[in-house]
This record gives sequence, structure tokens and C-alpha cells, in this order.
Amino acid sequence: MAEYLSPAVFIEEQSSGIKPIQGVGTSVGGFVGHAERGPLAVATAVNSYGEFERIFGRPIDNGYLAFAVKAFFDEGGSSCWIVRTSHYTAPTAPAAVASGSTFQNPDPINALRVAASSPGAWGNTLTVTIALVAPDLFTITVFQSGAQVERLLNLSMDPLSLRYAPVIVEQLSTFIRVTDMIPSGSALTAAARRPQPAATPVALTGGVDGLTSLATSDYIGDAAASTGLHALDTIDEVNIIAIPDAVDRQVHVLGMAYCEARMDCFYVADPPEMATTALEVLNYKQAQGAYAGGNAFNSKYGALYTPWIDVIDPRDGGVIRIPPSGAVIGRYARTDELRGVHKAPAGVVDGRMASVVGLAAAFSHPDQEMLNPRGINVIRRFPGVGNVIWGARTVSSDPEWRLLNVRRLFLFLEESIEESTLWTVFEPNDPFLWKSIERNVSAFLRLQWLAGALVGVTEEEAFYVKCDAETNPIESVRIGRVITEIGVAPSKPAEFVIFRIEQFEGGSDVSE
Repeated sequence: MAEYLSPAVFIEEQSSGIKPIQGVGTSVGGFVGHAERGPLAVATAVNSYGEFERIFGRPIDNGYLAFAVKAFFDEGGSSCWIVRTSHYTAPTAPAAVASGSTFQNPDPINALRVAASSPGAWGNTLTVTIALVAPDLFTITVFQSGAQVERLLNLSMDPLSLRYAPVIVEQLSTFIRVTDMIPSGSALTAAARRPQPAATPVALTGGVDGLTSLATSDYIGDAAASTGLHALDTIDEVNIIAIPDAVDRQVHVLGMAYCEARMDCFYVADPPEMATTALEVLNYKQAQGAYAGGNAFNSKYGALYTPWIDVIDPRDGGVIRIPPSGAVIGRYARTDELRGVHKAPAGVVDGRMASVVGLAAAFSHPDQEMLNPRGINVIRRFPGVGNVIWGARTVSSDPEWRLLNVRRLFLFLEESIEESTLWTVFEPNDPFLWKSIERNVSAFLRLQWLAGALVGVTEEEAFYVKCDAETNPIESVRIGRVITEIGVAPSKPAEFVIFRIEQFEGGSDVSE
């Protein structure tokens, strides 16, 4: 308390102890896969399919990433993070290589290396010309497949110049990067350092996609090198993850394990394209039959959807068959936005897939009776409705976590409370702090109850928060712990709607 030494009016500010808990986002996707171009092992935010194409290029024949991302946005997704991968010969050695060409100065010695802006065979379609505009300035013109795509004006090889080529090109060019090959400290003038003119287009060569010998590790990646899934390690906002280019089921098993280790995201797995019967999909999920020998899918942090889906190919307007995960994640995001994370992303409204024009298999009601109890979500076509997601299960064998919307609701609650209560760390561990925690968490859960995420006629039926001397005995306080007990009653979907009809003397009586 301040010390007052003379008569006057003094104003003191005092904290109310009310620190509202802000709900975290739940609908940001994370994708790992193959792309035509773009950075490798770097998580890149993308907010539209057009932005994806500008960074990662058009869809390619040997990868589903672009199609999955387009389906994500077509189905209502609004934001995602992309990680491009290739085969890695070592944790930090991608097999993908950027194309390039070296230009000499008048001496002649190697002066400038021009390379494609990212690895891949796409760079082999690039050619460049170099024209002098002054003794120490030059212009690079870039062509792709013979058509001019960029012109970079008035570049200098003087490291002290505001037009220093490596810096300007990196800032302005989508297609190329340049490297100064003159040793640092060289006494050469800017005019002597610049490359010789090249009026005839010079091809950039040697670009390789690195998509042969792909293995599970190329998708899961290395934590120390931040490759594969681990490029998302520092992206806290990612909530739903998919790897549509997975080469085997172990990728999906480890993808779910990755989400379980993070405890803040959920994984959506795909079946193989050839699994078009209920038994084949069941064998795939349970690691039996043709898939025996591996680990079964059994995680409360993952879900499996079948079958593959047909969508419009943006390259030619035809139809292409792709894994369903991208479209499914888009429905997750859209349902989160319209209804909330507590609502199952399934059914004739929230599960209707507008971008899907066909299914690889037509699963029947008996097929679903086999698959649904075992944690496999079926995409089905209903007359007059269209193609819809008709399941909302995790792949977990734990009945407490069999519903994916319950799992995702808890992820939302846990992360929201965790991130908004950091202010409690280092506060005095006393009843005032305990009551502040109780008040703030209760206010947050009350909002979730009013939004329909929690069930109960009264607040007491929907949730409780307990942080007092009982949960924080003196022994716990002495070692610096504050323990809060929270209980919630999550909203669960009506999976089995039963109408019982019976006869009576006056007609029929219908009740739910």
C-alpha cells in the first residue's frame, strides 16, 4: 500500500480478480504432403486455395496435397498451415533439389548463381536472360516454359548497394533466388563483379522433386530438424491435421501419436484407395488380414473416414479420386464456425459435402453397422440429400472417448483454460487466488453451457469448478501447486434416434 504524507485525495487502482478466459480457435488445419514447388520443411500459413497455388503451385500427378487443400477450402475451411515434404536421405538432407545455372563475370570467374526459388523439377521449366543497363547494373528476365513471368530491374553486385541482387531478388521474385559467388572481401569493383550479359535464355537445370523411395519418416519428420509433422511443432494454432499423401498406414498411426503427444490437436486418417468393402476397411483399421503386423488405430486423438471421394480436378475440369481427409477437415472447420466444436461434423446438414461428386464405394446400412461401432466413419450418399459424413467416432477403444466431438470439445476447453490462466503463475497461493480461478473458469464454462456445448437444466448439472482448501491442502501449497478440479457434462450427438409406435383403441400414439 502506498504511503500518504499530506492531506489530499488519492486514487488507487485495485484488480477485480476477473480475468476472462478467451476460447481458442478450433478449426485451423495442418497438412503435410507433396507439392509442385514451395519451401520444404517450413510451415506456411495459407488462407485460400489461390494463395496455396501461388506458393506451392498447381496440383501434381504424384501427390494429393493440392487436391486435399482445395477440398478443405471448398468445404468451408478458412485457414490452414502447409508443410511440403520429400524423401530425406538424412534428417536434414532432402532428396529434392532446386534447378540452377551459374554465370561468370568478365574475368571470367563464377560470379552469380541463379536458382529456382524452391526445390523441384518445376524449376527445370525456367530460363533467364541477363542484360546490362549500366557498367555496374543489370536486369534479369525470367521465363517459364517460354513465357516471360518476371523482370528484375537495375540489380547490382555491390554488397553495399541498395540494389544488391541477392537481397532484391529474394524480396521481389516468386520464381528465382540468386547467390553472390565472389568471395567476401574481394577488391573487385561492382562493374567487375557483375555477370556477363546473356541475351539467349539460359536454362536452369538439375531440379529434382525427391519423391522416390518415400518412407514413413519423410512425413512424420525429425523433431530436431523440424521436418515433416514436426515443422508444425511451434504452430500452436493448428487444431486438425491430415497427411493425404501417406505412403502406408504407419504414417497415420504415428500421426495420431503426434497429436496425442501435443494434446492440442486431432488427426484425420484416410484408408487406402483400394479398400472399397467394409471388411477391407475394418482390416485396415484393426491391422488384420492383408494389413496384419502393424499397430491398430486406437487413439482418442484420431478418426478414420472411408471411402475415397471424387472431386472436380481444377487442372482440366474432369473428375479425380482423392483421399477424404481434406474435405472432412473442411467440414470440421465449417461446423465449428456455424455451430461450435461441440457439434458433431456429420449429418444431412453439417455433414453434407458440397464439393464431392462421387464416392469410391457405396457402403450400405449393414456395412455401417459393422464399421460404426468399431470407430470407422462412413461417407454415404442419400437420395435427395447428396454425399454426407455419416459418423462421428474416434478410433479409440475407450468408450469414454468414442465420440470425436466430445474429444475435440475437451481439447478446446483444456487449451482455452490453460492459455488464459497463465497469469496465476507466481501469484500468492492463497484463498484469494483460489476464488479467482473458480470465478474465471466458472464464467467461461457458463458461456459454453449457454452455447449448448454442455448439457444440464441448471449450471450445477452442466459443470462444476472446485479450487479451495480441500483441493489444495497445505502439503500441496508448500510445494507451489494450485489444483483445480473441473467437471463438465459434454453434449453428445443423437446417433440412434428411436421412435416407438404402438396401437391403442383411439388410433396411434407416437412418442420419442
